[in-house]
Amino acid sequence: MITRLLQTTFALLLLLSPALVNAHTNEANQAELKLLVDNNYQLSIDIDVLHVIKSHQKSSVDEADLINHLKNLSLIEIKQLLSKILQIINQQSAFIIDEESVLVAPFSGLTVFELKARLRADSPTKTIKLSSQGQLPQKSNNAALIFSPILGDVLLTVSRSEKSLVLSGQNSHHFSIDDIKGGVRKLSTAEIKLLNIVEYIYQGFVHILPQGLDHILFVLALFLLATKTSTLLWQVSAFTLAHTITLALGIFGIINLPSSIVEPLIALSIAYVAIENIFYHKLTKWRLPIIFAFGLLHGLGFAAVLVELGLPKSEYVSSLISFNIGVELGQITVIALALLATRWFAKKPQYRQYVVIPLSALIAVIAIYWFIERTF
Repeated sequence: MITRLLQTTFALLLLLSPALVNAHTNEANQAELKLLVDNNYQLSIDIDVLHVIKSHQKSSVDEADLINHLKNLSLIEIKQLLSKILQIINQQSAFIIDEESVLVAPFSGLTVFELKARLRADSPTKTIKLSSQGQLPQKSNNAALIFSPILGDVLLTVSRSEKSLVLSGQNSHHFSIDDIKGGVRKLSTAEIKLLNIVEYIYQGFVHILPQGLDHILFVLALFLLATKTSTLLWQVSAFTLAHTITLALGIFGIINLPSSIVEPLIALSIAYVAIENIFYHKLTKWRLPIIFAFGLLHGLGFAAVLVELGLPKSEYVSSLISFNIGVELGQITVIALALLATRWFAKKPQYRQYVVIPLSALIAVIAIYWFIERTF
């Protein structure tokens, strides 16, 4: 009882003091629980993935050493590590309802793709969002949450209103399900469809900007040899048509190649286009067929990302189309930015010597490095 009182007092002081809150919330994981109609809920947690891995491994190494260690692990080892961590979180996170424990619906989002994105030196954050959707027992009213101790302290927001700090291994304060869900408006079918479309367009866009550096470099490599707008349009159209085909085939399970094959080949495709830019001044007769073939590879890469995101069965086709639209918007943005950056030099005689060749060489070097890294 005394221990619980001290913990509660500490949490209140922490939340009431702005200085302390700012100091602590950098270490606390952020969680949001949305209580919806018919006892449905959505629970998300932004976890500091490096901190969670260190907690799981009971390690005290610094962040730089941990990142280097993770980069040296094979794809299988990373998958096994993340699978074990997610299993622990799922088994130890629960609602406490009338003294009974009800496990939270399984979380998703802890993927190899998300982890690798956070390990990059230019990554703006080290957090990954875990998501869970489920339904509480129909007769339940008051409930509390307990999170897996591997997450440490969790700052919980219930339906975007009152915040409370959930101490590691302890229950949250009780909250009334009936009171909260009464203020939540049920979305219409049209609103749900629209929100789903917007979400997948966003996911497609961010897979290009800022997360898809390999796809960005491929588009830039195409751009550098495009002395005319028509030349660029032909290349981008061939690439777009190809990756649209394999994106759809990959999602529907018609084509399924392992990432250990697809990812090195994507890197090799970037290197090829960049090297060709150095030795040829204009499109060769084989350039478009090769770009089309490379687009098929990139489409399989997009499909792998979309499989990890998951597709709602009721909105399968619209989600697929929306994701592809987001990808295209991302590619168009890259081209637009490249046009703005080179508009003053593109017509200069020295443009090829001082822009096209050096940038193509840099892209080729990066792509070859990726090929070696992804192969070995």
